[in-house]
Amino acid sequence: MKKTILCMFALISALNTTAQNQETISLNPGYTHQSFYSMQNGEIVNIENDNWDLAFSTDSYSANIRINDGKGVELYTYNLGDTSSWSSINNSTPNILTNPMYNSDTSWQYGAFIMNQSSGMFDYGWGVYNIQTHHIVGDSIFVIKTVNGNWKKLLIETKASGEYFFKYANLDGSNEINQNIQASNYSDKRFIYYSLENDLIIDRELALSDWDITFTKYITPVQGMPYSVTGVLSNIGIKIAQADNVTNPILYTDYTNHNFDNYINSIGYDWKQFQGSYIIVPNRVYFIKDYQEQVWRLVFTGFEGSSTGNIEFNAELLSTTSTNNSLVKGSLNIFPNPSVNNQKITIIYDMQKANSISLHDIYGKEIYFSKINKSGFNTYTIDKNKIAKGTYIVNISNEKGYSITKKLIVY
Repeated sequence: MKKTILCMFALISALNTTAQNQETISLNPGYTHQSFYSMQNGEIVNIENDNWDLAFSTDSYSANIRINDGKGVELYTYNLGDTSSWSSINNSTPNILTNPMYNSDTSWQYGAFIMNQSSGMFDYGWGVYNIQTHHIVGDSIFVIKTVNGNWKKLLIETKASGEYFFKYANLDGSNEINQNIQASNYSDKRFIYYSLENDLIIDRELALSDWDITFTKYITPVQGMPYSVTGVLSNIGIKIAQADNVTNPILYTDYTNHNFDNYINSIGYDWKQFQGSYIIVPNRVYFIKDYQEQVWRLVFTGFEGSSTGNIEFNAELLSTTSTNNSLVKGSLNIFPNPSVNNQKITIIYDMQKANSISLHDIYGKEIYFSKINKSGFNTYTIDKNKIAKGTYIVNISNEKGYSITKKLIVY
């Protein structure tokens, strides 16, 4: 009898331990909401997700603009003319639109507007960099279907000193609105949001390092076609590893045997399958390495679909570290950029335990690499003569594997 009681006590304890780690978040019926989640602190914000159309990058050196494509926003380039063709667009224009553009689902830094980018080194998709004024000047008109299903024509006119200027109207030209957003005022966030329907700037996002993953709707290729899915995207700098064919996911801890990457869709949507109803892919574990280099185990346990929007999972801390958060955060700037009539390119960085700097071309080929050994705020100089004309990605990394990237244009 004593042995039986002890066994029952052990079983109950084990069940209680599991229950303590069980989490449920809800995107609400119809997936109307988005959840920002911290592995350390749980769900921080659960916020309406169908009230915005555009998201403007707050980074002073970025021209990135994303759309709410997961909730139905569609973006097209009006390719029958330049910016002078504003009045040529009318209510019949949607009938001739082709090739919708979507956000990248692997990086936050490539929104739908950038997908309009040509091969020109000063082209940012919606506009072109002016080397005299250092402004980005719009060169394309867009036709956009809002989150509410209404069509608008849109011109991003300029970005100057961290401020976007744009105008939009109904397709017949009525209700034209001129707006500006000083995105640099929100530099503690990744994006500042805007509703075309309501002419409203929406500050809806958490501070940069306050969240690790977000549960949301987004567009991804499914069997070769863009499709709106419900899934998980990770914050910049958060690393994810996936383990499959695990006998007991809730108890599996061998994260060192798996490769971590920082694609934002590393968790993604395919941890579930629809077979008449949703089932969780069995024997799968995700490991999440946060900004403190702590490793968390995440195992999905339930998904109820659009009827409730409920997602259930088990989250548990596996590895702690005394690493200070400052070791994995940092900044990176490049001057001059674009590099014009200057033999030196100066890279200014602020990162603890920085150990390498590299340049890759637009095809991903590494064309420059150097070891560095300076922590904190420093500069690094590259002789421009060592780099051919073109567009590059500058990457600075520290010994913990955290990295920051910036685009560099050389001509």
